[in-house]
Amino acid sequence: MDRLNRIPNTIYNWAYRYRVHLIAWASFIFWESIIIGLASGIFGKFGNYVIHYIVNICLFYLHARLLEKATIYPRRAIYKIPLFVIFELALYVGFVFYLDVFLRKYTDYIPSAAPPAETRLLTLLWRSSFFLLFATGYYFLKQFINERTEKSRIEKQRFQMLLEKEKMEKELAMSKNAFMKAQINPHLLFNTFEFVHQKLNTYSPEDAKVMLYLSDMMRFAANTKHNEGFVYLSDEISQCENLISLHQITQGKIYIEFASGPDLDEIKLIPLILLTILENMFKHGNLNDIENKATIDVYTVDGKLHIESRNLPGSIKSKVGFGSGMDNISNRLKYAYHQNAEMTAGIDEEGFYTLNISISLNALNIESKTKKAEQPIPV
Repeated sequence: MDRLNRIPNTIYNWAYRYRVHLIAWASFIFWESIIIGLASGIFGKFGNYVIHYIVNICLFYLHARLLEKATIYPRRAIYKIPLFVIFELALYVGFVFYLDVFLRKYTDYIPSAAPPAETRLLTLLWRSSFFLLFATGYYFLKQFINERTEKSRIEKQRFQMLLEKEKMEKELAMSKNAFMKAQINPHLLFNTFEFVHQKLNTYSPEDAKVMLYLSDMMRFAANTKHNEGFVYLSDEISQCENLISLHQITQGKIYIEFASGPDLDEIKLIPLILLTILENMFKHGNLNDIENKATIDVYTVDGKLHIESRNLPGSIKSKVGFGSGMDNISNRLKYAYHQNAEMTAGIDEEGFYTLNISISLNALNIESKTKKAEQPIPV
């Protein structure tokens, strides 16, 4: 019953999809039938029109389809198209010739006497050539429309890519400007840290370590070389260890396991990726559960750099952090490495927040650390 109910909808959808074809054929058949009937003074029977126009329409679409197949490889089309045309002409002329013989013998659709065979064959040859030319024009019109549609689609896609690139560049420029506005004179800052460290070290060496960690991290963040390009991955790993030590001194025991592979010394990465991930843990994670420690793993395998983090979500969010967030990491990775970087994040089945980043090593800036050792250390 449902199938029967769907039939009218199927017919309507088909007719609506091919409405231009149906209107064009109806107009052509009506116009040709009237003109020939008035000119000859003889109108054929409805059954005759139906049978012959079905054959003509089949020839039309068969030729258009064969042209599409033949022109897939343009070099082969030179000999394929003539062979197809000869085949179609022979098929049409032979089929319609004997179809008319059958209709005259067994039906009254064609009441008139049969013309000479030569005349009939020439008439059918002209008729089939007419529809083949008609179908060829339809093929070229269809190709023109398809090419125009594809060109329009490509232009829209290119325009969208330009808009996304412009948006990414604006966001990057805004991030750089915001970072530069937050800078203060590094020499004054580091000299002040050193002064406070010396004073604290006299009374409380443990508390003085806070100034060492903080000073080292500020040197890393204030280095102008990092702001313009890339940092050694091992350097940022060291700053992550400083940040963990700093939190353990100022906020008590926290449980984070930070593991990194041995082959990362020469890899350079856009800055503040690992530090932002770690800061996100401090802001949004529960780091006080010894049974469910937070983890950060950095390693290379299968030609890719992998950064993975996992932690329990916390119920209270801290206001401490760099403020860039996971969206900032995703945008910066996309801008710097395009399709060579992938990032996924979310809550897994065990209730842990997981983050996975993979970057092709071919897209990374790999440089010997001997060059880095020759550079002067800022005061």
